[in-house]
Amino acid sequence: MALEITPDKPNKLTNKVISINGLSVIWAGDWSSTKTYRKNQGVAYNGSSYKANKTTTQVPSSESVDWDVLALGALSAEDTLEKDIYFSYGDVNSRLIYTTGDNEIILTVTVVILTPFNGTGVSISIGDSSVSDRLVNNTQVYLDQAGEYSINPVYKYTSATPINLYLIQGTGATQGSGYILIESK
Repeated sequence: MALEITPDKPNKLTNKVISINGLSVIWAGDWSSTKTYRKNQGVAYNGSSYKANKTTTQVPSSESVDWDVLALGALSAEDTLEKDIYFSYGDVNSRLIYTTGDNEIILTVTVVILTPFNGTGVSISIGDSSVSDRLVNNTQVYLDQAGEYSINPVYKYTSATPINLYLIQGTGATQGSGYILIESK
């Protein structure tokens, strides 16, 4: 015997109707590759929850066109990539530091100043050719002080995109170094 579950007629024995921010969701439990999900059914998958926006067998994800994110869970170590990029006062103007993949989300950019820059007018930004400070701008990092600065741009690049470090060492600079840690998904 098969039961048809529709958003307006949930099966009261097995499906709970949950309201989240005014949306009605028929909770279907953990996502399964052997099931077909209908519009407004909600599932849990990899620590996050999703609502189907049409009939689907697609794997839920934040990039999926068949699913809407209800809540993103914490990312596991397997979900993220980290890249370390070292720089110093001799790196003037712009320098390619990383190229994103298709649909890559830059979650966090951490700039660590190991040796403070001693030049006058020193500045840093990190971004792409369209917006040079899309990920980090000069007001978010104090280059004249040793320290760690974490910025959370959570920006999605839909295609492979070169990421550049734009660094002005400042007049009279004789020292300054650090590294950049990019965390992405």
